[in-house]
Amino acid sequence: MRKKPEPHTVFTREQLDSYFASYVGMEGGNPGAAVWFCDSSPHPSGPSLLAPLVPLAQPGAWDAAYRYRYRHHMERWQSHQKIARIMSAARAQVFKTAVGEQDWKHYFDHHLYAPHGAEFKLSLFPLPARLVNQTAWSKAFRGQPELLPRQRYLDLCRGGRRFAFIDAIRRRWKPKVVICLGERHTDDFVQAFDLANARATDHVLQPADQPKSLRVLERDGTTWLICPALAGPAGLMSDVLLDAMGQYLTRWLRPDDFRGHSADAEEPIARRPCVMASVDR
Repeated sequence: MRKKPEPHTVFTREQLDSYFASYVGMEGGNPGAAVWFCDSSPHPSGPSLLAPLVPLAQPGAWDAAYRYRYRHHMERWQSHQKIARIMSAARAQVFKTAVGEQDWKHYFDHHLYAPHGAEFKLSLFPLPARLVNQTAWSKAFRGQPELLPRQRYLDLCRGGRRFAFIDAIRRRWKPKVVICLGERHTDDFVQAFDLANARATDHVLQPADQPKSLRVLERDGTTWLICPALAGPAGLMSDVLLDAMGQYLTRWLRPDDFRGHSADAEEPIARRPCVMASVDR
């Protein structure tokens, strides 16, 4: 006998607001790390809405089980590979070692977003902007009036608890530097991290390549770098630029920020107390 389909659950604004005010849609890693990367939205294969909505109260990470689960997919994750290149270049600069051509691959395979690692990855919005198989937003969330039109969802995140949660965890963990990926999302970065009154300057990243401009904002012991995205013709596309970004990061870093990379490390970098989190890619 065919099983009767589960009834469709319509989520209320309060349920969605509570769910979004957590680590849902964030890649994770070590929130106590010195370096955070912030994207506007998670990967297209990111979280979907399934009842019951349970806020993610602990940060996820790319631990051994995660890496085994996605071992056949990771070679296609180009944006994460670029972040690994930035971080491997930063680590080499901090320890004054030469950057090998495959260092980023080792970093990607063994260190990126690790529970004891040197970085944490979050996103402003919890649901993917681009959905799997290019499914239209209106089709994917048909029957969810609080998510349609998409602007209603964006407004909920901005004016509800999502952006407030992001500001709260930043204040709790106090990373040294937050790399915000995508200049066109500047207004949202400023709102989410409460940067309206931050001290702002500009820095031009100009290795032997096309120069890229970074907006540098400082407040409350943290520096934000609003930079081009990691994709597209105007993005940080070349290895030269990615290495230069990693080297620029080191003005805020020291060897201790990479201590979780040692083979015998048993404790995560814990410069600050923990709050909420977890992630499903």
